[in-house]
Amino acid sequence: MVMNSKDLSDSDRKSIKSWYYYDWANSAHSTSVMVAIAPVYFVSLYENIFGSNGYSLSNFALTADNLWSIAISLSTLIISFASPILAVIADKTPTKLLFLKIFTIIGCIATFLMFFTPYVGTGWLFLLISITISVIGFAGAWTFANSFLPHLAPKKYLDEISSKGFAYGYLGGGLLLAIHLAIITITDSSEFFIQLSLASVGLWWFGFSLITFKNLKEPVISKAEKIQFNINIVGIAFTQLKSTLSDIGRYKMLFLYLVIYLLFNDGIQTVLSIAGVYGAATLGVDLVFNMATILIVQLIAAPGALFFNKLAVIYSSKKALMISLIGWIIIVILAMGFAPLEDTGDYAIKSGLFSWWPEFIRSIIWIPLGLSVNYQWLILGCMVGLVMGGSQAIARSIFAVMTPVKQSAEFFSFLGFMSRGATVFGPLLYALVAGYFGARTGIFSVLIFLVAGTIGMQLFIDVNKGIKQATSNSKK
Repeated sequence: MVMNSKDLSDSDRKSIKSWYYYDWANSAHSTSVMVAIAPVYFVSLYENIFGSNGYSLSNFALTADNLWSIAISLSTLIISFASPILAVIADKTPTKLLFLKIFTIIGCIATFLMFFTPYVGTGWLFLLISITISVIGFAGAWTFANSFLPHLAPKKYLDEISSKGFAYGYLGGGLLLAIHLAIITITDSSEFFIQLSLASVGLWWFGFSLITFKNLKEPVISKAEKIQFNINIVGIAFTQLKSTLSDIGRYKMLFLYLVIYLLFNDGIQTVLSIAGVYGAATLGVDLVFNMATILIVQLIAAPGALFFNKLAVIYSSKKALMISLIGWIIIVILAMGFAPLEDTGDYAIKSGLFSWWPEFIRSIIWIPLGLSVNYQWLILGCMVGLVMGGSQAIARSIFAVMTPVKQSAEFFSFLGFMSRGATVFGPLLYALVAGYFGARTGIFSVLIFLVAGTIGMQLFIDVNKGIKQATSNSKK
């Protein structure tokens, strides 16, 4: 259903558009920092000291991609346990916007500080710490930004609003990345301009967030639900959280969806969080090609998000999500098969459980077509761009329509907990498996959860039933 502006007030439409601009603002961190530039820069700094095989700890290879994955896991673990308590407070007091501002400022400052990486004693460690803190800010803000979604418009419009939000994000992140790509290409990957590009993300993120902070309306809290913000509020939050968890039976479909979401989102978030460092450390994808690939992802993802919204309208949200998840499975299987055209140097196919797969794919596809690893990476970008917007936007809107509005921040904190849990568990699992058995086996371990989540979504989730449970229990 296309949103009819007559159904909404001028104030509501302004609030919705300002919410879109937060996706525009923070997506630069997801693209330029987390995937396009920082991972490749980190690999370069780390391998200049420890080499491509990394630091050996007993039989565990602490390579650049493993260390990156561990850092991402630790940062998201911190916010995963803090956000549910903060979210309960935000549901009971008018502080959703306040928490959004706080976490945004934390993320922006940490991102800006990446500029100073070469000027400290151990550059790779400083960059990794900055990344870790910026992810805490990004993940915390993500929870509170999403918690506004059920308050923006009637449930029938949430698929469209969620999809447009992601479209804004892909365009915003893509625009800044295009600028970064032009600058870094012209300057021949100058380290100074790499630093400048990373720092500019913090300024971009904060600058466009000001539009959101100015115009996004704090949701109204009824007198019956509202509590005073005082010294006892943390204890009240723990009590409310315990009550919600004990009352899980009233929202069976929603919580079942959370569990299944954890499974398939584990695969998606792990791919997104380690893609850049996997391409640089395992395949030898250079910085410019990696940035160009992520730019392609952004440009395709924006119309991709809107396309999957159309699929949701024509078929259903669940069917649209299923199509995107099947696409992700194909992408991950293909990613395991990327390989250089010749087995020489640091990026040759290493022996392991799945070494036969890239050798097979190379013999039937890459060599006949003459496609180097860089161009294989570009193909991956096109495929990821097509399904990424659909999977993220539709998954968010499905959760929103099954969420009781009065507890939006609390329930979205659970979604954030599951999402961040995936970003904790997925990269950590990848790091452990890859450290002992190689990067391609690490990718396969993540694929298992993606497949399990897709099957669970098909067999166990009834969105209409979840909507009825949320509506009926909200009235009680």
